[in-house]
Formats: sequence, structure tokens, C-alpha cells
Amino acid sequence: MRLQSDLSRENNLRRVGRTERVIIDSRQGDFYVARSQYDSPEVDQEILIPADGKRLFRGRFYEVRITDASEYDLYGEVI
Repeated sequence: MRLQSDLSRENNLRRVGRTERVIIDSRQGDFYVARSQYDSPEVDQEILIPADGKRLFRGRFYEVRITDASEYDLYGEVI
């Protein structure tokens, strides 16, 4: 599990700085939960976007810059 966690984090870190087109799946607490064309729902990592007073719509696409990564999630901001 530790090896898989390390590999997942390395792969996610490669995406930091990229701009990706994402679809919003839901809002959970202070974050919108999105995924890119590379991510299967409930299988791959999620892209978490801080709500910060923004209103994003579920099912719509947005351009997001990936700003950070963890083992199983990415973090981004709408541009």
C-alpha cells in the first residue's frame, strides 16, 4: 500500500501546473469535486476546487489549473 501511495502521489505531482478541462460532479463542504477526462468517477483521483464564494454548476465544464497534489486527490483553481 505504501508503494502504491507513493506512485499515485508521483503521478499526481506531474499534473501540477497543468490546465485541464474538468466537469463538476458535486460540492462537498468547502470544495467542488471535479474530474478530468482522464479520471473515472469513484475510481480515480478527484480534483478539489475551493468554493471561495464561487458558484460552479454540476455537470458543466471549466478550465482549471492544477495547483497541488496529494496521494489520491488533486487541487485546482478555476481560470
